[in-house]
Amino acid sequence: MSAGKQSVLTDHNPLLRPVIGLAENLPKKDLERITIEAIRKHRRLRDEAEFLEASYSEQPARSSDTVGPARLAWVSAMIQVHTQQTLLSTLLNVLGYIPDVPDDKAALAG
Repeated sequence: MSAGKQSVLTDHNPLLRPVIGLAENLPKKDLERITIEAIRKHRRLRDEAEFLEASYSEQPARSSDTVGPARLAWVSAMIQVHTQQTLLSTLLNVLGYIPDVPDDKAALAG
């Protein structure tokens, strides 16, 4: 890794400043509601990415100039997971705690 890239990675702050500005003056009840929605969305994106990973893992390796549509779909899904994780981390930082969010499957069964 070049020195320039290394310093960029070292100085990287994973919080989204515009989100902090929007969220920091919200009442805790409203911020918690938004944070819970972000947690649920992160779970859905994670589950989708895991499903896509399983589907591309079952396909034989390709030897061409592309990784193929299944792997590309998984990479795209993982980018969405990581983007959502940055948003979620920012919201949790502003909220100051992790709200209790039951598993969606447990909530449906109850």
